[in-house]
Amino acid sequence: MEQRIGERYVLTEPIHPLADGVMYAGKDLSLHRDVFLLMVEKSGDASSSDYLRVLGQAAQFSDERFFHILNAGLAENHVYTVLTAQKGTPLPAQLGRHRMRGIEIVSAVFDLGKGMQEAMEEGISGFSVTAENMWLTEDNRLKVMNYWSPGKLISRGSLGLCTLLYQISTHSKQGPATFDQYQENVVPALTGLTSGQKEALLALSRRVFREEVSLSSFIFSLREIIALDKSPEAPPKAFIPPAAPAEPVRESAPPRIQYREEEEPAPERVRRTDKPPRAKEPEAEEADTRERMPLRRTIWTLGIAAVVLLGIAVFMYMLLPGGPNKGPGSGGTAGNTATATPAPTPTPSVNTSTPEPTPTPTPPTDAVPGQIPNLIGMTQEAAEQAVKAAGMRYSYFIEPNPAESGTVFRQEPPPNQPANKGDRVTFYISKGQ
Repeated sequence: MEQRIGERYVLTEPIHPLADGVMYAGKDLSLHRDVFLLMVEKSGDASSSDYLRVLGQAAQFSDERFFHILNAGLAENHVYTVLTAQKGTPLPAQLGRHRMRGIEIVSAVFDLGKGMQEAMEEGISGFSVTAENMWLTEDNRLKVMNYWSPGKLISRGSLGLCTLLYQISTHSKQGPATFDQYQENVVPALTGLTSGQKEALLALSRRVFREEVSLSSFIFSLREIIALDKSPEAPPKAFIPPAAPAEPVRESAPPRIQYREEEEPAPERVRRTDKPPRAKEPEAEEADTRERMPLRRTIWTLGIAAVVLLGIAVFMYMLLPGGPNKGPGSGGTAGNTATATPAPTPTPSVNTSTPEPTPTPTPPTDAVPGQIPNLIGMTQEAAEQAVKAAGMRYSYFIEPNPAESGTVFRQEPPPNQPANKGDRVTFYISKGQ
C-alpha cells in the first residue's frame, strides 16, 4: 500500500535500512520524477529541529560520491529526507555477488576517500563509510547514503575505509575484530594484486589499526599502491640487473639510465665553454690599453711641441720692431732691446702673484696622523690642508652661522680623537648671518 507525504511525495517500497531510519523508493508527484526518501522517526520537537538544521547544512554539499539532498521536512511522527534516486543497489545486497577484483576494490575505496577529503573541506565528517551505509552503482562505484549522521568510531575515516575494503574483498557484512583476522582473510581475497602491492597494503592497514594514519595519509598511500606495477612479473623486472638478455624491457632500461647520466654533466660543459671568454677579458683590456698607449704618446708629443712653438713665436714677436716691449721711439737695434729688458714691466707680474700667502693657512703643523685635527676657527683652505696632513678625507658644508664668515664653526667627529688613515671628517663653514 502506498504511503503519501502530503500531496507531493509517494513512498512505493523500502530499499534499505540505515542506522537511523529506513530508505524508501518513491516519487515526486509535482516534478514527476523518481526519488529516494529516508524516513526517520521523531523523538521530540527539539531533536527534530536539530536534525533538520543538520540536513540543511549537508544539503549545500554536492558530490557524485554522495547522495544529494533535495528536500526535507516533517510528516506526522517522522522526519523525511528526499534524496536523488540512484541506479544500482545497496552494497550489503551485493557483498556475496559482486565480481570486483583486488585492484578494482582498492581503486573504488581510493575514489571514495577522495570524496571524503572534499567533504571534510566543507566541514562534513564523522559519518560511517562501512558497507551498511554504502551504495554500489552499476559501474562499481561507491556512494555514501547518509553523511549527516555520526557513525561509530570503527566505521569512520581511514579505519572505516580499511574495514570497507575488508568487507568488499571478503564478501562479509562484518568487519575484522583484530588485525590478525584482517591479515589472514584479506590477503588471499585480494586477487590480481602483486605481492608488492599486498605487502604495502598490509603495512598500511597495520598502521591504521594502530590509529597512526590520518585520512589524507591513507589516501596518499593507496594512490602509491595503485601506482605500483600491476603485473605479477613486474617486481622481479624492477630488481633484476639490466644484464639479463631475455627481456626487452631490461635491455631498453640501460640506455635511458646512461642517457640521463650523460645529460646531467652537460650544463657543466656549457659553463666551461662560457668561462674562457670571461677569463680573456682582462687580456683584451690590456691589449686595448697597449694599442691606446702609442696614441697617447703621440698626443702628448704634439701637445708639447705646440706649446714650445707657441712660446718661440711669442718670444720672437716680442723681439720684433714695434713689439710690445718697444717704446714709441725705439729704433729696433740690439742695444735698444737690451736696455728694454730691465724695464719695470716684469716686476709687476712678480708682485701680482703674491696671492701665494693663501697656502700659509697651514697652521696644522701640529696635525698628528691617527688623530682628528682641530679645525674650529680655520678657513676652508686651512681646514682642508689640516685634514690632508692627518692622512684623512673630508667633506664640508657652508651654512649660516654667527661665527666669522669663511671660518669653520663645527666639525664631526670632534677633534683630538683617534682616527684611521682614510677616515672622513665633515666640517661646517660659516657664511655669516
